[in-house]
Amino acid sequence: MLTRLMTTAAAITLVATPALTQDVLVENQGADELRGNWVIGATVTSTEGERIGAIDDVILDNEEGNVTAAVISVGGFLGFGAKSIAVDWSELEIDWDGTEVTLDLTREQAEEAAEYAFRDREYAPAPEPEGGTGTGATGTGATGTGATGTGDTGTGTGGTGALE
Repeated sequence: MLTRLMTTAAAITLVATPALTQDVLVENQGADELRGNWVIGATVTSTEGERIGAIDDVILDNEEGNVTAAVISVGGFLGFGAKSIAVDWSELEIDWDGTEVTLDLTREQAEEAAEYAFRDREYAPAPEPEGGTGTGATGTGATGTGATGTGDTGTGTGGTGALE
């Protein structure tokens, strides 16, 4: 009896798993979808073609799962003295692959705008797993300065660096 129950439970799991997996996984990017790394770092220009700043971050609505605002770094020189402002995501005109971002705002208006007030996190994120190299969610390889990958040299969000 116990063997039959275990066999039935295993069969149900095998049949139900593909359906559950299909609801969770997304297999490819839609034509109307942008990748985050396409827009983060993108230069924002006014409708007159003047540079306003660059997108540093996006604000997400946790309940709806939508991007609500773009955080733009404006002013300053070589990153010093810049401030962050946020603009409504729907006000950005972004081409189909995120290479051109236009906003109906002048550089002067952006520099005069109030700095965006970020809220503090209530809880710290979970600590990184211990151990240096291995396989897992980030792939295989060793971590160097600013990069994770395989081989002698890697590039990543943090920059480039020789891998150990």
